[in-house]
Amino acid sequence: MKRLFLSSALALSTIMTAQVAEEAPAVDTAFAEAEAEAVEEAAAPTSEDLQNTSMDINWVIWRLQEGELSKEEAQAKMDSIISELYLASASYFENYVAPVPEAATWNDEFSVAYEGSDSTQYPQEYYDSIVEDFDFDFSEFFSATEKKKTFVFEWHFGTAQLLLNDQSQAATMDYVRDFLSAENRILFGKKYRMGGVKSPVQAQWAMGLHSATFALSDGVTMTKDPIDGTTTGLVSIQQMNSVRQNNWSITSFEVPLMIHLDLSPKGTFNEGLNVGLGVSGRWSWIGQASYAGRDLNNGYFTQVSQGNYNLRPLNYGLLAQVGYKKLKATGRLERMPLFKDGAYGEEVFLGSIALGFSLN
Repeated sequence: MKRLFLSSALALSTIMTAQVAEEAPAVDTAFAEAEAEAVEEAAAPTSEDLQNTSMDINWVIWRLQEGELSKEEAQAKMDSIISELYLASASYFENYVAPVPEAATWNDEFSVAYEGSDSTQYPQEYYDSIVEDFDFDFSEFFSATEKKKTFVFEWHFGTAQLLLNDQSQAATMDYVRDFLSAENRILFGKKYRMGGVKSPVQAQWAMGLHSATFALSDGVTMTKDPIDGTTTGLVSIQQMNSVRQNNWSITSFEVPLMIHLDLSPKGTFNEGLNVGLGVSGRWSWIGQASYAGRDLNNGYFTQVSQGNYNLRPLNYGLLAQVGYKKLKATGRLERMPLFKDGAYGEEVFLGSIALGFSLN
């Protein structure tokens, strides 16, 4: 260990000796003063100390070579020199405390001065002006931005009707309870402003589910011809003492396309008066007839049947809508017969008037 330290001391002394003639670099006086206060209990070995130590070591080696000292005496002197240098260096580094720059404690000193008895020297108006310089308006993150498109969710509920081509009521409606017949439409889609955020013209597309339910009179139900299956009609319910629930429904997929004149403020949707026209495509998914009541033995009986009922699989209709903000009133009339050609006793068209809302 001592030999290793000796080699290091000799190398360090050689370097320090070579740098004696050079000019010392400039030092930050404020930082130097703080450093001096922090290490006042222990001083680090200087270049002069290292030079003296180097000279002492060289002198011992020369005297050993000249025979003035024995090996034991030279070893003892070398041990003494190395021990002094080792102890001085160890004492310095053990007691060394890194100085704290003045800027690191500025905040604490500022807080104490501002809140304490000397706070009068820091005028309130001065700090308020500084805060205003760095004030940031976060409302931009939460304010409504002007948009050219938006996602929309719509739900419409109203009455369903079977009409003739001249929009008069079909004879089938004599067996339907109007006030219990309903249409439901649930749609998801998007609205786009055409021509910029200031344009009142909007285009909309959507897709969703459409259902039309007709509450039939107690004595009849909708069924397909059980023999050839090519015709559909209303038939009397047999072997029932009483019927309480009797419905026929159609469930479909729907894709409406509309053009709106929306008087909402620029960059917004559904925030003012709006009117729209469009078309709607519908794909019939399934039909269902169901009734429930008491049979001839007075037991509770339920009958459910499903099928296509010779419905036309694809159909389209015209749409007209008027609304204020989120509330909408929509009229819908299909332009193709509900059933396939020749499958039903009369050529009927599906129509409805519904109220709903639109969320974006």
